[in-house]
Amino acid sequence: MLDFHTLQVASISSRLAFVLVFFVTLLRHPREIYFGLWAGALCCSLIASFIMLGEPSSIPLEAVKGSVVYTLYGASLAVSWAGLRNFYERSTLVAPTLGLTLLSGLSYGFLLVAGGTMPWAMTVVFGSIALSTGFCLLEILRTPPSQRLWTQYVVLTGFGGYFFVFLLSIGVVHFASERMASPDSGIYSLVFDLWCGVFIQVGYLAMVGERANLKLSRQAETDPLTGLANRRGLFTAMSRRSGPGGALRCAILLADIDHFKSINDTYGHDGGDAALIGFAERLRSVMRKDDIIARWGGEEFLVVLDQADAAAATAVAERLRRTAAGQPFSVNGAALTVTASIGVSIVAAGEERIDAALSRADAALYAAKKGGRNRVCLEPTPPQTDIQPLRTEPASGLRGAMEVIQVAAQPRSEMA
Repeated sequence: MLDFHTLQVASISSRLAFVLVFFVTLLRHPREIYFGLWAGALCCSLIASFIMLGEPSSIPLEAVKGSVVYTLYGASLAVSWAGLRNFYERSTLVAPTLGLTLLSGLSYGFLLVAGGTMPWAMTVVFGSIALSTGFCLLEILRTPPSQRLWTQYVVLTGFGGYFFVFLLSIGVVHFASERMASPDSGIYSLVFDLWCGVFIQVGYLAMVGERANLKLSRQAETDPLTGLANRRGLFTAMSRRSGPGGALRCAILLADIDHFKSINDTYGHDGGDAALIGFAERLRSVMRKDDIIARWGGEEFLVVLDQADAAAATAVAERLRRTAAGQPFSVNGAALTVTASIGVSIVAAGEERIDAALSRADAALYAAKKGGRNRVCLEPTPPQTDIQPLRTEPASGLRGAMEVIQVAAQPRSEMA
């Protein structure tokens, strides 16, 4: 048979261990404020546990002591909620946090002093703490898809257990108060508290670890300058895009900023970076959310248009070209018109990779450059089967292919 006092010591030891882990981690990562908040929440419940050490749970607390204990338990959940908001990079709501901290303890003491009955005082306590627990549950559930973590469901399990028991306890104090007064009830409460607490604290640590790993993965697949996908990120996204039988149904846009070397020479590398960032922003503004956008290398950008035929892809490319050239970029305080040449190709029926379409888009881009820049060129139709591999320098095979590529837009006067 479990001993009540032993369980109290185990509960205190468990909380103390997690407090030390959170504080040590905060020292290593001082910007991660949520570690401090979660440690503070545990400290509140730890102090309350020390106050209650040796006290049978079946004996009601007098007004002053109950106010202190239930305020500390309320603070534990309220500060946990603040830590979750900080973890998800949301603002800390100071007034609601303070209100949730004080609600249960002050209400308990006020009701007893005013002559209220113990069942109703405990009802207010359980209801107030359940409210704080509900805020924690909602904070996790409202996370957008881009921030959802598998490990957050471990934390949800812990808070969900607390929420259910607090609501159940409201009914028990009114209809089965003799069961709460039994010695076994205190043991069951402590066991359940230990179970939920471990789920929450271990879940917190697991959430932090999972998010850190996701950030590292995203950094490896993201161009640090523009925030677009890099080559690795593009092919990772493409691996999820294949249709039945592995076939792809998409179009390729390969865009290259015109005269980029002269921009670097005139405005320096900072100016060149500003042009790349500005072009990437305009690229995002033109594309749909299902399209994959990547910085392909240097001043080249690649777009995979989902479910697009030649006419639609050419129209999107032309819109991008007009958007890029339509308004000057601010580069080191100077207004600079930046234009782009764009090659377009369609992934042929049955193709399971985009390599051949990339070669055709590359040839079309070379033709746009050769034809005067600031234009859109479409691949030959139907696609040739003997397209050369992706260029590192213009090859004679691409020069031959250039002769049969259609020009989809004429040069504009706003060329850089």
